[in-house]
Amino acid sequence: MQRILRDEGYVLVDPRQPERLQGLIHRYCPPSIGNLFAIPREGRTGDLEWWTELPGQPRRLDELPAAEQAALQERLSQRLSALKSLIDELERRGDPAAAELQALPTAPALDTLYSVGGEPLLIRWAPIAPAPAASPTPTVAPTATPKVPTPIPPPIPKQVSTRRRVGWVLPLLLSGLALLGLWMGITHWERFPWPPTEEVIEEPFACRSADTPPPEFITIFDTSGSMNLHISTTEEDEQWYATMPEPLRTMRAHSPRMQRITASPSRMEVAKEAFSELARAIDPAVDIGLVTYRGCEAPIVQGRFSAEQRPMLVQGVRNLVADDGTPLAASLQKAASMVDGRERDAVILAFVDGADGCGNDHCAVAREIAMQQPRLRINVVDISNRGLSNCIAEQTGGRVFGSQDAAAISVMLKDAGREALSAAQCSG
Repeated sequence: MQRILRDEGYVLVDPRQPERLQGLIHRYCPPSIGNLFAIPREGRTGDLEWWTELPGQPRRLDELPAAEQAALQERLSQRLSALKSLIDELERRGDPAAAELQALPTAPALDTLYSVGGEPLLIRWAPIAPAPAASPTPTVAPTATPKVPTPIPPPIPKQVSTRRRVGWVLPLLLSGLALLGLWMGITHWERFPWPPTEEVIEEPFACRSADTPPPEFITIFDTSGSMNLHISTTEEDEQWYATMPEPLRTMRAHSPRMQRITASPSRMEVAKEAFSELARAIDPAVDIGLVTYRGCEAPIVQGRFSAEQRPMLVQGVRNLVADDGTPLAASLQKAASMVDGRERDAVILAFVDGADGCGNDHCAVAREIAMQQPRLRINVVDISNRGLSNCIAEQTGGRVFGSQDAAAISVMLKDAGREALSAAQCSG
């Protein structure tokens, strides 16, 4: 964290508004947009200060060479455009957060723009006003200093005998075990089935009828750096990790919080295993296409894999490495270009852990796909369970499957595969 500027003699018009808005920004937006707005704080002298978690040397826009100024303004324009699209989408869905986010600037004055390590940063984006003049200190006649009573130490708790503790702990423990058994019976029913009365024949995740060709099937596999985080990482921990410079991550490698976030199983490990199960279960008649990330560069089309090539597909996914950005919007465009979606049904299964992190609007891309390819549906498996990619499924008539439970991810993929490729045709 570093201070960018001290606004001497100024205060925030609404001291609580920036914190409220930044909470919404980090909830709905990737770090690239969340870090766009400097953090206002009251300094030690009472003056207003602007801080950022971005690493690098802060420089005003007018201090940069012309080429760097143009690049910074273009990057700012892309991120504000993505933010505006998000606000429009939230407004369309009736989300009350849209009204709050409307207070953010969409065309800020250039004198509020800084470059921090090449990243755009806006100061004074929240309304400020001159600090009120200090009231004169009234003259007070001297009075005797009141005697401060000696604080009374808290009473030492009495020791409770072991026999009394057992008297109430044992019933509580038995009640807890009973509730735990009931919860496991409900949430893990498939793990503890009743003995079957007849042989159960398991159908494949997806199949085709004799008359209808199977839909074209493309998968998007998220290989962004956040996939290295523990499967149960919270939004707060992910934001803390994402905004930390790499040297600081190394220094904190042995801290309890860092070890918890980077512990196994990671999102990547869980995703690879679940994908392998999906690939083995899809009907042999269905070719599986695969698109992966390459930072914020053009996504990689790994190809289409027939039934005979699935061992190669599974091994290739197991060899993937998670690193860098999240070009979700570009990946959707690439995957959509691989299928028809007009005269023939098509399905994209996006296995992701968040929103686009490369300055593009994945919701707008999904809307365009829905208009251009009406027979293309996109199902989303969201392993961060934060709902940042729900709009993709909503725009294209697909479904969202979200969980941070490692044991449930494979079940989600099973349901997503059935939903995507019309497994109901199997019984027809």
